[in-house]
Amino acid sequence: MRWADAVMAGLDARAVVVPTSLGDVQVGREGQGPPVLVQHGGPGGFDQGLAWCRHLRGGGCEVLAPSRPGYLRTPLQSGPTPADQADLCAAMLAELDIDRVTVFGFSSGGPSAVQFAARHPDRTRALLLDTAALLPFESPIGRLRQAALESGPIVWLSYQLARRKPELMASMMIGGVSRGLSKEQRRAAVDWINSDPERIRSLREQWMSIAPRRFRQAGWANDQANEADLAPLPFADVTAPTLIAHGANDAIMPIEHATTAAERIAGAELMLVDEGHHLLSMSRHYGPVAARQLDLAHG
Repeated sequence: MRWADAVMAGLDARAVVVPTSLGDVQVGREGQGPPVLVQHGGPGGFDQGLAWCRHLRGGGCEVLAPSRPGYLRTPLQSGPTPADQADLCAAMLAELDIDRVTVFGFSSGGPSAVQFAARHPDRTRALLLDTAALLPFESPIGRLRQAALESGPIVWLSYQLARRKPELMASMMIGGVSRGLSKEQRRAAVDWINSDPERIRSLREQWMSIAPRRFRQAGWANDQANEADLAPLPFADVTAPTLIAHGANDAIMPIEHATTAAERIAGAELMLVDEGHHLLSMSRHYGPVAARQLDLAHG
């Protein structure tokens, strides 16, 4: 069996494909309690959503993590725009007989999460946003790094390093997703991750969620196209309690995305994470955000 097919077989064992009136959608489910619908970043899939939201599962929530269209087993035609993706998730919830959820969007999952809360207020208990793309956006990672992320051999190598040497990946990750941290702060960020087996596992799973590349490329290309020309999101139509979190040292997503949304969503809370980077849930000062998210999820 080819490497990519073996990885996909393992992922398929962790999720199901739900047929809906709008198209098929793959979803992974973990935990028990109030449901949290997660909109993952890019490149990613349901596995990335589960890894990012491990703290919610551990805090007594059920995490529902669909693969957004173009990722893994969810066809791109099931929902190419953020509004389409929101409606697809609503159709999925109807098939699963789930009434209301807390919707959680991080990074490239931000637009579809906002659209869900605005278009389906009767299904939305709360809206949570982490380091989310909420304004027109073009990634600052540069052509060379993007080419590396799209290279099959390099993705394979990154996957193997994450699986076998996650402690090494922590150091590589902090350098790529943070800015403005001192040498001592970067070392402390790495040591915090590597000091706890659960955090190491979460980091490993987030890194591994870029592979196999050919099963995620369509979704990532679609996200980039959507974000570059992102239409104004319906912030004024969001009525659910909203928490917006952003890293003070995020090297990928400008802080203006968070502050603008906080100004335009009535009653929204804004929490800035000191020394927080783009993989916000892996930031060492994320604890107060995680606690507030659990408060809102439990209603």
